[in-house]
Amino acid sequence: MSGKSKALAPIIIIIIVIVAAFALVAILAMSRRSRATPVVEEAFWLVNGQRVADVAFGEKVEAHLVFKPVEEYVGSIVVKIRKDIAWWPDSDYQVTTVPVSLRAGESKEIEVAFTPDERSGSRLRGYFIEIAFQLTGTSWTMESSYPPRLRVLD
Repeated sequence: MSGKSKALAPIIIIIIVIVAAFALVAILAMSRRSRATPVVEEAFWLVNGQRVADVAFGEKVEAHLVFKPVEEYVGSIVVKIRKDIAWWPDSDYQVTTVPVSLRAGESKEIEVAFTPDERSGSRLRGYFIEIAFQLTGTSWTMESSYPPRLRVLD
């Protein structure tokens, strides 16, 4: 073996290893099955068993979510009650993680109780629901209008 051949051997091995690594990553990426995001059928607020769009300050509120997975869903769902703050990034008020095990097409209702700590006004518009489906890596956010978002009155 000449000196030139000996010098090229490690370079050729490195190139082969790099090509094999890229091929493996490509095969794994193509074989990874994407999962369908569950469908949020309803999201609403209850106070004393009645659906509301506005609530008096200090009243206990239940956020209700009804969703249905398109395919089997076994994992966690993170439900966030968020503050809609004017001219500033929204903030989490309450975060709840719920374990879920559902077959395709089976509906699930989740209830999260909270008491708003701030009135709607010039700084705080109100409260809304955001859901993170951890299994699919997707999320859903309540429409930005009032209603369905919750206003807190005096």
